[in-house]
Order: sequence, then C-alpha cells, then structure tokens
Amino acid sequence: MTVPTARRRALLAGLVALVALAVLGVPLLLGSGTPAPGDDARDPIAAARLDVPRRDATDPLALGRPDAPVVVAEWGDFRCPYCSLYATTTEPELVRRYVDAGLVRIEWHDFAYLGPQSVLAAHAARAAAAQGRFWDFHGALYEDLRAGRGAVTEESLAATARGLGLDVERFRRDAADPAIAAAVRADQELGSRLGVGGVPSFVVDDQLIFGAQPLPTFTTAIDAALTRAR
Repeated sequence: MTVPTARRRALLAGLVALVALAVLGVPLLLGSGTPAPGDDARDPIAAARLDVPRRDATDPLALGRPDAPVVVAEWGDFRCPYCSLYATTTEPELVRRYVDAGLVRIEWHDFAYLGPQSVLAAHAARAAAAQGRFWDFHGALYEDLRAGRGAVTEESLAATARGLGLDVERFRRDAADPAIAAAVRADQELGSRLGVGGVPSFVVDDQLIFGAQPLPTFTTAIDAALTRAR
C-alpha cells in the first residue's frame, strides 16, 4: 500500500525529531524538579512552566475540574502520528484514573508545525470548540489519522463537523476567524519558549515530557506532582 504523501511527511518529521533527541542524548523527561533546600538557582524555563495552567472553568480546550491538584498541559499537532498514538491509547487511561477522579485537569495547546494541514486542523478544532465540541472533534481527527483516511482539507473538516452535528456554516466562519489563527500561533510560541521542540509534549509542574511515552512515565510524573500538591 502506498503511504499518502502528507502522512509520509508527518511520519518522517516525527521520526526525525525522535532520532535527533536520541543522538543528542536529550532526556525525555526534562525539568528541575523540586529544588534542594537552600538552592535558589532555578532554571527559568522550568520555573515558567509552573505558570502554564489556565484553570479557566469556561475553557473548552480542557478536561477536568479547574481546581484539580495537577494540570497536564499537552502541546500537540493533529497530523502527528505519535500524538494520535497517545490520544487513542494513553490519554483515555489517564482520564479514567485521574481526570474522572478529580485529581488531574488536561489542557490542550496547539503546536501545528507539520505543515498547512496541521494549521487547518488546529483552526477547525478550535472552531468546534466554539460550539462546545472540541474533544469530540479532537478524537475524530486522531481517529482519521490513525486509520489513514487521507489529507485534511476544508471540505474534509466540514464533513467531520457535519458528522458531529455541528452548525457547519458557523463552523466554517469560526475556522476562518483571525482570532483563532492568532490563538494557535500564540500556543506554539508559548510552547517554544517552554522548551517544546516537537510533539506530543507535556508539561506537568515544571517538567517537560516529550513523546508518546508509556503510561508509567505519565503516572510517575503525575503521582509525584500529586504528592507535592498535598
């Protein structure tokens, strides 16, 4: 079977990022952690990660209670196969264990860097969010990517919106709104300032987790953050 060009580019970009990290010896879990007593020298980037949680009760790009002890902030790209892997395997278990229990809140951030299709999808997901359906749209986009259902276009995104019962005309208007484009860019710029260089990437407290890591990587980081929050 021939792999579609756009999908092949996304796979190649993800593989290049992982190989580059391996070659450079960059750890997959980055952050200063809790500083030792009397240690005033703190990584300013790690310190800035502590300010990431939005905790806005009206935020359509979040799952879980605004006052949950721990926030997991994800930077993702809707054309990234590793993001799709995380979203369809690890994330549902994190939701079951932590979000549903009121312990963790998940907040989404865009990092649409794999090309024009990524940007189109990011705009569309936020247009779905304007109708309260971000997470349904998020799931549909990643399921389409996992199943290899082809390129993302304005028409394919409108079809997804239609299938979810959205007001398609409003969806199209919102997806073209310059404010949404600006919000997508701002998310990516924030991620870059915090050390995000590829996706999926996650901030838990002052730590940065890179990649679709196994479930224990996330549970270890979350459990440690819960302990610190007590």
